[in-house]
Amino acid sequence: MVLFNIKTMRIKHFYLPALLISICTYSAIAQKSSSKQTADKNSSDWFIKPVFKKGEMLGNIYSRAIAYSGDDFKDLVQRVSGSSTYKVLDDDYLKPVFNETDVYDGRPATNTTITVEPSGKVSFNNQTMMNSSASGLMYSELVWGKLPAKIHEGDSWKINIGQPWELGGPGEQTVTVMQVDAAHHTIMLKREGSSEGYYDYDAKQISITTKDGKSVKMDMAPGTSHWIGYTIFKNGIVISDELLVTRPITLTAEGLKFDGKEREYILLNAMPVDDKQ
Repeated sequence: MVLFNIKTMRIKHFYLPALLISICTYSAIAQKSSSKQTADKNSSDWFIKPVFKKGEMLGNIYSRAIAYSGDDFKDLVQRVSGSSTYKVLDDDYLKPVFNETDVYDGRPATNTTITVEPSGKVSFNNQTMMNSSASGLMYSELVWGKLPAKIHEGDSWKINIGQPWELGGPGEQTVTVMQVDAAHHTIMLKREGSSEGYYDYDAKQISITTKDGKSVKMDMAPGTSHWIGYTIFKNGIVISDELLVTRPITLTAEGLKFDGKEREYILLNAMPVDDKQ
């Protein structure tokens, strides 16, 4: 969940107004390789190129937490969770189309038809935009970059993320291949990086309670962010994902100045889909 920003109730790879932290389905785990895929088991396509079937149902379940702490104010925690299902309407792996239903706990379900591209670009409701979620249904080049043509266990490379996204600002990230399972088209990647500045849809102000019980709305200025996490992909579908980011923050308002720390994380897993969900 990709998937998801508490300020906008978002977690998935797909942007949905009022929701990143974008990010997959149990049925995809059992998919077989197809003739569309390359026969080279060291190619990145072997692990990242999706194999869809019209009419199949995919699903994921996710959560996100944001926590602020400091010596001068009480801890503040915000949480959101939910699940999404995706019915494949068009199985073109370069521009697959899904009927997507999202259920954020405590809010009404939403439904839309959405087109997704490997670049991270999404189109729905006659709008096209970059999806800046940290995770989601599929591999997104916006937050992962382009994979090398050939990949092997132990390989590592750096990419630049050129815009603010769900759990970071523009910055540099190192991607490392932790494990490969060529027989099942499955790969585990580690991502670790840092950035400066605000995230996409970041809070510029937060309301805190001081240690003496006063409620104050304060401007929030972020320091350097650092994130790290593991993700497992099968045929380009996210099977499991976790990402943790931390950064120092400075809060100011009404002659007050507090130093603190912000900690955010997302969790997303593939889930089976049935007609009772």
